[in-house]
Amino acid sequence: MIDGNELEDHAFADSGTAAALAMASDKDESIGGDARAYLHRQVQLTQLQIHELKREFALRHWSLRIHHVSDLMKLAFEFAAAFILLAGAVFLAVAIWTAAHDNSLIIDAFDVPPDLVTRGLSGQVIAARIEDRLSWMQAHTVTSRPAGTYRHDWGDDIKVQIPETGISVDELYRYLAGWLGNQTHITGAIWRTANGIALATRSGSNPAPTLAGPESDLDALILRAAEQIYRQTQPYRYIAWLDRQGRIVEELVAARALALDGAPEEKPWAYTRWGVTLESLGDLRGALEKQRMATVLGPTLPHAWYNLGAVESAVGHEGSALRDNLRALKLLQSPAARQLAPYAVAVDIPILTMLTAEASGDYHAAIAQVPHVEAIANYGDSHQSALIMLSTDLAADHDIAGSLKSDRGAIDAETASLQLGANGSFDLQPLPFFQRAAALKEWRAARDDLIAQGGSPATRDPAMHPLLPVLMWPRLAYVDARLGDFAQAHALIDRTPLDCDLCLRMRGNIDAAEDRVNGSAYWFARAAAAAPSIPFTYVDWGAMLLHKGDFVGAIAKFKQANEKAPHFADPLEMWGEALMLQNRSDLALAKFEHANPYAPNWGRLHLKWGEALFYASKRGNANAQWAMASKLALSADDKAELAKLPVQH
Repeated sequence: MIDGNELEDHAFADSGTAAALAMASDKDESIGGDARAYLHRQVQLTQLQIHELKREFALRHWSLRIHHVSDLMKLAFEFAAAFILLAGAVFLAVAIWTAAHDNSLIIDAFDVPPDLVTRGLSGQVIAARIEDRLSWMQAHTVTSRPAGTYRHDWGDDIKVQIPETGISVDELYRYLAGWLGNQTHITGAIWRTANGIALATRSGSNPAPTLAGPESDLDALILRAAEQIYRQTQPYRYIAWLDRQGRIVEELVAARALALDGAPEEKPWAYTRWGVTLESLGDLRGALEKQRMATVLGPTLPHAWYNLGAVESAVGHEGSALRDNLRALKLLQSPAARQLAPYAVAVDIPILTMLTAEASGDYHAAIAQVPHVEAIANYGDSHQSALIMLSTDLAADHDIAGSLKSDRGAIDAETASLQLGANGSFDLQPLPFFQRAAALKEWRAARDDLIAQGGSPATRDPAMHPLLPVLMWPRLAYVDARLGDFAQAHALIDRTPLDCDLCLRMRGNIDAAEDRVNGSAYWFARAAAAAPSIPFTYVDWGAMLLHKGDFVGAIAKFKQANEKAPHFADPLEMWGEALMLQNRSDLALAKFEHANPYAPNWGRLHLKWGEALFYASKRGNANAQWAMASKLALSADDKAELAKLPVQH
């Protein structure tokens, strides 16, 4: 193939020949005029062809460039069109998904009389004021229930809808949300009556009672209308809001209505709230019934078992409370925890761990949870609860100095005796002041503290009265017995309920203090049967047998306690004392050593450990234990015993 340049070269060659011939013809006279004219025309034709060829090739190159650019533009257009279509599809898919999951609360402009509009109270203004009130109520509602468990959860998504004309993106989304979503539409109207004005609202197709009053009460009517809307659309949150406002009677009515007539998924939550409300009013038996019903309707709801455990404890059912708390803790450590808000789970787990550890005498495990509670946000006075529990647990673990230090000057007699528990229910604490005095057998100080607690302003609350016979009187009756006032002790303990585990145990201890062995054994047997998982009954029973001189029987009870609570130091230490009384100090050493990690700051443990070492002819080690005991808190009797020991310096 010959390209343009080659054609041009050939053309120039041909034209050169023609020109040469033309010049020769001009000089050669023998060539005729016609020939010369022909040659000249040939030259002109060749030059014209050259010019056309050049122009043709230029046009062809330009056409090729235009065609290439056109192809590029066409490709770009196709890409742009594809991108626009894809973006449109994505936008539509997102819009459809968002609309399908739209649970927002939409407040339409109210119908209002024209004269109110002229005064600036248009339908949109009234709707905006309703929106403001609902937002305030939502912000002041505290509940451990997460938003996803509500049938209609609009959360903080409350908005006034402004009508538009024509077609727009907003109108398209409203259409999709109305078709696919679960929006809650609030409509309303204000009209004049013979005595003033009336205001009516409607949540979807559910009308609320009409509110009426003088025009001067318009603001109050708007607030009441917002409450009606909140109750219709968020019934459980409305109950929690009433509780926060201290409107207990209204809370009770709303909780009862939701529990009996609400949707199935609302009922277990409503029963828990009904139970908590009854508890705050002092109706513990009614609260127990409602919390049990909540666990029946919501067996995997941790909140229901936690609340049930709190009421069981309040009525004195220690064994049942431990069972319920263990069930709640297990659920909180499973996927069932998603039924509670994360912040509630974060505080409930360590608090429940403390409660279950305390019920098993594992005070070290309970104490270890306090930093976890204090590290998270304060929920339901959880920080104060943990502080009181820490002080009490240290005292129960015989660490008197640690208990005093843990108070940090932040616990007084009133806050130590009564507080609003982390789960929202009243609870009388084990009393750190009393626990310290009892651990050192300072019975007069223990009694003074209990009397002070019983006379505190907190215990004068009517809601606290049912707790006193279960949590205060048994301890006070036992202290009276230790002080020798058996008549007063029996008069008080006889007034306590027979289904109270602590009350049964203290009846046994009172009879033991009075050396009524058979009566003591009877009550301990009843207490053990009522709460077989609680180790304290077996420890007290063993102590009674040890005092009687039945060392074999005492060891059997201490062994039972240890099997049920392997991290409880008391049965191990007392088991060691029983072995020493059997002249088996060699075996006692193992029990004392076993108990030491669980109560390292127990003065009596080191005192008796030293005695066992002394009798085992390990006097150097005995002196070390006695030296340690001398630096720890001891009862008056223990101090006297230490003073008589043959300590070698």
